[in-house]
Amino acid sequence: MTPRPLRQDAARRREDILRAAHEVFSTQGLDAPLEAIAERAGVGRATLYRNFPERKQLAIAVLVDEMERLADWTRAQGEGPEVFFAFLDQLNDMLARNAGLRDVLHSERSPEALAPLRRALIRAGAEPLARAQAAGLVRPDLQPDDIRVLAAVLGASFPGVADEEHARMDERRRALVLDGLRVRP
Repeated sequence: MTPRPLRQDAARRREDILRAAHEVFSTQGLDAPLEAIAERAGVGRATLYRNFPERKQLAIAVLVDEMERLADWTRAQGEGPEVFFAFLDQLNDMLARNAGLRDVLHSERSPEALAPLRRALIRAGAEPLARAQAAGLVRPDLQPDDIRVLAAVLGASFPGVADEEHARMDERRRALVLDGLRVRP
């Protein structure tokens, strides 16, 4: 059963909550008080909880929103086959910016809860992947569902690593992933 579309004012409040949650989670971490999100969004606690009964649901919704913005950005880059690599760079950056939210994904065990995020991720990268394959830039055996594997690899953390080393390791991981995707002459 498809959920009924939100009224315009309800949709606007939901967007305000998502924007506020992203800001609060980014500055205060995932354990930030939900009241701070409600206050920043200009809504009451009841409105926040009506839209997102659990913190985990809110965190996943923030990531879905981020993924949809990534899809919009990717479409705006044009039809070139190299857009797939730009998409992966942006995905890598988005996962790094949302490390706390990313941790929620690792703790979520319900496939249904993560389904919207999986769909948004594949929607964002499937067309750029197909164009890169058609141009012979990436391996022909890659499937759109492999984008989930790439996101998992790019989003993995390096526990116990100092910040300066983390940046070096993150760049090395990115280079290894991109190299592994390319077609060999």
